[in-house]
Amino acid sequence: MKCPVCQTIDMEPTSLDRGLPAFTCEDCGGIWVSSTQYFDWLDEHGSNLPERPYTGQPLHTPDPNQAKICPDCGHLLRRYKVWPDVEFSLDHCNTCNGIWFDANEWEVIVARNLHDDLHTFFTKSWQEKLRKIEARHREEAIYLARFGPDDYARIQDIRKWLDDHPRRAALLAFLQAEDPYQP
Repeated sequence: MKCPVCQTIDMEPTSLDRGLPAFTCEDCGGIWVSSTQYFDWLDEHGSNLPERPYTGQPLHTPDPNQAKICPDCGHLLRRYKVWPDVEFSLDHCNTCNGIWFDANEWEVIVARNLHDDLHTFFTKSWQEKLRKIEARHREEAIYLARFGPDDYARIQDIRKWLDDHPRRAALLAFLQAEDPYQP
């Protein structure tokens, strides 16, 4: 089995977690996990762990524009975003469902307790959810830049108060009127 990054190095068997066999490239540090072995491990793993933030060093990952070939079936791997604040994407084979982790990506996934959610990252619904979250973050950044941190925090508080208020429409009309005291 050839490494998708190095393309000439034979990968060696390893174990990522108790009951989760994989293959690793000694040269680039990448890891290949077969979907069959992952789902067998997931069945034995137990309950889903709660996600947590990553506090480690930022990762340097290989060029994301480099095409990678599946070491199991020979098809192209496709890149998938994992989480809004995870700086890398995982490579996935849409034919055999295997997963490629560049060096240190597995460790970040485990540190975040996301390793038991891998199968969801490659779904249409997950990717749509991430796009919505990222769009919201971009919009928030625009408003933060436009209003400044103090005014933005204040307007968010007002918005929350208005959203929960039973007389929301009347309050908004009062605020929008140029002179609410004129008939």
